[in-house]
Amino acid sequence: MCYTILVKKLFPTFFLALIIFGIFSFFGVQKAEAASYERLFYYVEGKNARESFLAQSGSIDVFAPQSYQVDKNGHLIGVIKPDLLAFAKKNKIKVMPLITNGAFSTTTCESFLTDSVRQNVLINNLVQEAQDFGYIGWQVDFEQMNLSYRDQFSEFIEKTYVIFQKNNLKLSVAVIAQVSENPADYPKDLWTRIIGVYDYARLAKSADFISIMSYDDPNSAGPVTGYAWLQKVIDFSLTKIPKEKISLGLAFYYWQWRDLDSKRTGIGGLEGINNIIKKYSVAYHYSVEEQAPYFHYWNKKDGKGYTIWYENAKSIGQKISLIKKYKLRGFSAWALGLELPSVYTVMR
Repeated sequence: MCYTILVKKLFPTFFLALIIFGIFSFFGVQKAEAASYERLFYYVEGKNARESFLAQSGSIDVFAPQSYQVDKNGHLIGVIKPDLLAFAKKNKIKVMPLITNGAFSTTTCESFLTDSVRQNVLINNLVQEAQDFGYIGWQVDFEQMNLSYRDQFSEFIEKTYVIFQKNNLKLSVAVIAQVSENPADYPKDLWTRIIGVYDYARLAKSADFISIMSYDDPNSAGPVTGYAWLQKVIDFSLTKIPKEKISLGLAFYYWQWRDLDSKRTGIGGLEGINNIIKKYSVAYHYSVEEQAPYFHYWNKKDGKGYTIWYENAKSIGQKISLIKKYKLRGFSAWALGLELPSVYTVMR
């Protein structure tokens, strides 16, 4: 994940990586000019994520660490490390933490979304925490909720939005990508189990913006974000959400597939890619149809071939072109520490 590892451990393959991935930005990070769209980056504490954040501050408009949870009683749990907050403030980066339903707990939702008192406890705590630490607001990232909580989740967001506005705080909501409201368009009953709970139109009315998790294409046997699928996500979202409120999700991680049976066998980021190109001979390709790069390698230990689909500057540039084309608010990228450094060359 962290590109300093490439120099320390992978020096023989370093210059090959420079050519393949275009990571000349490694040698120096320049302060980026303001983009015409908002650049939100998610963050999970770790060495690689921390180094990316500190190195790429000029390309980050909103810092969104996944650092807080709500328990079933509405209590706020979590903290952002003081040195990260100080760095964000020094570099004029807005801070909007995520609040999750426990560790994406269905049980937490069952207890929390059915109790207005517990909701009030959380909302008051969110306001106080934001005021104490200078956050611009919060992103609600509740997942693993089934369709039966659709109205209750929307009502919670509506209540939160009213109070946030009174306290000059921003509210955003992370939602799983949708291509329609037809359950038949989703495999494995995903609409009922985890996707249908998000009422795009209703949520958009009570949020400053919506971060659409436009990755993990459920029908893909290749890239994390199928290009045709992404277009469907955008087209549908625009029928429910004003374009200026749509933050398009970008995935910085890869999916690995076993060629023999097309089974997904791995997930990772830059560190994983570097480890593979150090050990194996790889063949690089770019799919125009999917607008995504991929490479093959042969694992001599198990005698099987594998394909990794990932994101580089070219593929991220194609997605940013869509953001510009449709005049969307910007992007929400998951997550710092997973990315190829070359992607920053197309974000400036």
